[in-house]
Amino acid sequence: MVSTSTLRAVEVNIYRDQRWSDFVCRHPRALIYHHPNWLAVLEREYGQRCVGLACEDEVGRLRAILPLFYSKGLPLRVGRRSTRARYSSSPRTPVTGPLAVDDESMTAILRQAIGLARGRPGLQLEIKSYEGGLSLLVPELICVPWGATYVEQLPAEIELPGWEEFCENVRLPRECGPCEECKRLRFGNAKRQHRVQWAVNKAVKLGLRVREAVSEIDIRDWYRLYLDTMRQHSFPPRPERFFVDLWSSLHPHGQMKLLIAECAENGRTRMVAGSIFLRFGQTVFYAFTGCSHRDLHLHPHDIIQLESIRESCKSGYRWYEFGEATNHQGLAQFKGKWGTEARPLYRYYYPGAAGGAESKASPFVSFLRRGWRSLPLRLTARLGEKIHQYM
Repeated sequence: MVSTSTLRAVEVNIYRDQRWSDFVCRHPRALIYHHPNWLAVLEREYGQRCVGLACEDEVGRLRAILPLFYSKGLPLRVGRRSTRARYSSSPRTPVTGPLAVDDESMTAILRQAIGLARGRPGLQLEIKSYEGGLSLLVPELICVPWGATYVEQLPAEIELPGWEEFCENVRLPRECGPCEECKRLRFGNAKRQHRVQWAVNKAVKLGLRVREAVSEIDIRDWYRLYLDTMRQHSFPPRPERFFVDLWSSLHPHGQMKLLIAECAENGRTRMVAGSIFLRFGQTVFYAFTGCSHRDLHLHPHDIIQLESIRESCKSGYRWYEFGEATNHQGLAQFKGKWGTEARPLYRYYYPGAAGGAESKASPFVSFLRRGWRSLPLRLTARLGEKIHQYM
């Protein structure tokens, strides 16, 4: 254990200081969202600079890190607390909490972040984390429970019972039979297993095939499907250039995959759906998806997910994260049927209101969401570009 008196708060260049990358690669709870490659894409998306907070010991070894971005927030205090002017870890990212080797280091870096926020009156500090006890270390932080993310544990080399019968009954269009990784994977109880089996079989019967994206052209073709999905969910989309940057920055390092579901139609191959997966350490994140609402009956998401889970299992990943399903019952059911476990998420604020309750969306925002589905796709793309500049 390191004494707090020997720790020193510093700000580091996350790209030039190799200690940051080394710390992230060694830490067992590090996510792709802590990695310099992801943080660089966020910086370029809207010209925001990542503030790399770190805590080092007397010999210069990093003991904790926390990436923060300044976000100017929506004007006129429209929206919730999470869309106001703040330092966030990180904006437009589901979870990027601090990483530390012990409680002393964690306390030190949280107090460093609070000190940064105090230097900018009127700004909040927002920390997104899996950790539920950060406010016990630093009482000034207000903890706000933030729903849950759905996580599936993938089998290790010698763990979990087989699922040979399931594999034999799923007519996947593959040249090989069920791999050894698949035989150790199960999706919860028999009822959930049957739901997955039925959906994937139907997708295959209707002619869907899954392949991995191979070029930037695939990204741009997929983007229209993504716009359609975001319009259906009444949420502003990320700009196309963000995904092109993800492809060029993360894909060469194996940190990003786009899996595409296609079908043959009138002698041509048509893209039906596609999902982007981010990969780092022991975890694969189901990050972004796109599908025309008219093709949902083909069950493209099921066959994409199964193919992604198989490949992730084969590649040695241990955790498969489906992400949040906030206030969306259908999405929660889809993510739950894969045998996932709901893992709670937390957000911490400084300063924060007593009781820590998250403010509700304003009536104006609710009104805009109701009308979003009727907008042309190109208009949603332009509006999304503007809105995300403030989020």
